[in-house]
Amino acid sequence: MDDDEAREAEEARREAELLRRDREKAERAEAKAAERARRDLEKADRDARKEVERRERDRLKALQDAAKEEERRRKEQERAAQQAVKEAARQLREAEKAQRAAALAQQQAAREAEKARRHAVRVAGSEGAPMDLPPGIAVLWRTPAPGRPGPRPGLTLEQIADAGIALADAEGIESVSMARLAESLGFTTMSLYRYVSSKDEVLSLMSDRASGRPPVLGPEVGGWRERLELVLAVQQPILRAHPWLARASAVLHAVGPGRLAWMEAMLSALDGTPLTEHQKVGAIGLLASHTLDQLRIGEELSGAGRTAAVGTTAGGALPPDLGELITMLASPDEHPTLRRAANAGAFSFPEDAPEDDQLDFGTVLILDGIERLIALAS
Repeated sequence: MDDDEAREAEEARREAELLRRDREKAERAEAKAAERARRDLEKADRDARKEVERRERDRLKALQDAAKEEERRRKEQERAAQQAVKEAARQLREAEKAQRAAALAQQQAAREAEKARRHAVRVAGSEGAPMDLPPGIAVLWRTPAPGRPGPRPGLTLEQIADAGIALADAEGIESVSMARLAESLGFTTMSLYRYVSSKDEVLSLMSDRASGRPPVLGPEVGGWRERLELVLAVQQPILRAHPWLARASAVLHAVGPGRLAWMEAMLSALDGTPLTEHQKVGAIGLLASHTLDQLRIGEELSGAGRTAAVGTTAGGALPPDLGELITMLASPDEHPTLRRAANAGAFSFPEDAPEDDQLDFGTVLILDGIERLIALAS
């Protein structure tokens, strides 16, 4: 019995030992599970904190990137603004430069105008020309300055004009040059420039002086046509004596005392007619143009004019005039009326030109037209 009890006690002890071991094993397993759960929880907590930190870092990085982008845009805007300011400053400098250039050009133009104005009234020993006239016109209105101290001038404008007229009458307008003019006057070319500044001034002086002055007609001298015919009759021998006047452009542009006198004489002849002022000026302009054209044609068709234009014949003779050329070249079949006019001497100019006291056909025709216009306006 003792053995059985001992065995039972041993078995009970063993059973208790197994239970204790199982319990310890279970406790260890439970402790391990708890430890594992704790570690998992800690790991999850660490992961959660890491995720929070990562998100915070991402948020901060996004904020930093946004701040950098904003800073970049701000700098670009500042650069653009600075560039715009620089461009505006450059444009302002260019505008100021252009304004300065324009001001300088205006000042230069003003100086040139002042120089021209002073030149228009300047001449050695003379002054008094109207202000602001081109030199070619101002020279016609110079009057001697009274009482100016110093040596008397060696030349007058009248002497210069007369010398030029003599050259043009003898050799043609082409022969007039400052050198030839100075030589004929016994002066040097440079000294001549003390009195006139250019050949154009000389031509203006020549044209005005050679054209002479019209007759003074009172109201007692017939009607408008008689007065105009008398003015033209006085003018024609003057123009024939100086045929170069038709080819001197100065006579058309130089408004001097002579030209004004002729214009006044012709306009005053039409005074009292029912024509308007425009019609009167147009009428005398037509007469003047026709007169100069006739003079020019006469000079060009003269022997010297034909020689200058086409040369002489093979034998050295003068070239035929226009009428002779038409007779030689026009066909009786193709140009019968032209040949008939040439055979009648209609192109023989100026051999059959009217005398000095007679008016040519064209002038008479223009006067007839003016008379008709006056009749219609009455």
